Amino acid sequence: EKTGRLVEVMISIVRAEYLKTRRSMGRMLIWAFPVIVFVLAFVLTLGMTNAYAESVWNWWYTLLLPGMLAIICHLSIMREKKTKYYHLMTLPVSKRKLMMGKIIYMGCVILVSNMMIFVGTSLGGILLTTCVPIRGAVIAIVVLTISQLWEIPLLLFLSERFGMIVELLVCLFLTVGGIIVAPTGKWYFFVSAIPMRILCPLLHILPNGIRAEAGNPLLNMGVLVPGICLSVIWFIIVTVLFLNWFDKREEK
Repeated sequence: EKTGRLVEVMISIVRAEYLKTRRSMGRMLIWAFPVIVFVLAFVLTLGMTNAYAESVWNWWYTLLLPGMLAIICHLSIMREKKTKYYHLMTLPVSKRKLMMGKIIYMGCVILVSNMMIFVGTSLGGILLTTCVPIRGAVIAIVVLTISQLWEIPLLLFLSERFGMIVELLVCLFLTVGGIIVAPTGKWYFFVSAIPMRILCPLLHILPNGIRAEAGNPLLNMGVLVPGICLSVIWFIIVTVLFLNWFDKREEK
């Protein structure tokens, strides 16, 4: 009964987060960023074979997804700051649960955006040819969502504590570092390299955007389970640290 009540509370909080973003810039960006990557890939790969879907996926998980998430997290924090966290501080629910609901909502945003990317690349792949396995792309929706969750509490913290400039700079550093480290044997030490590495055998695309040829060691499916487990562990650690920090912050 207690667990059921908790689930109901969290669903209500997530629903409230959804309603707060109605007609907002954050809601528009969920659709705008996938459309941007679709258009860019179509224009830049026009006339090329096996390039459109590959480019969309690569640009999405290495650049546009982290960028979209950083902006949406910042807009969410700014919206709360405008009301001086009125809704979070006055409701009869713990601040920890309210912020956890915000994190869950952001996770849903990632999932929806990844599904849009899947639909766009699948349709584009039919028309423009692709080497991305459809089954691997389906799994990539879930895998990419799970492996990016850790970034949500980090970006919320950076937005609240330091502002958008620092948040975007840290996001850029993590992205570039992930691209560099992902093809190496040390990918599991660098959290942002994990999604880039475990997507290689699913999408047959290397972190630098080049198609992975048969026999490439980066196509080894053995990295999937360790990568997902590491991502979950990172998410739990960063979330607990963020919630503890937010719970103890002074009311403004």
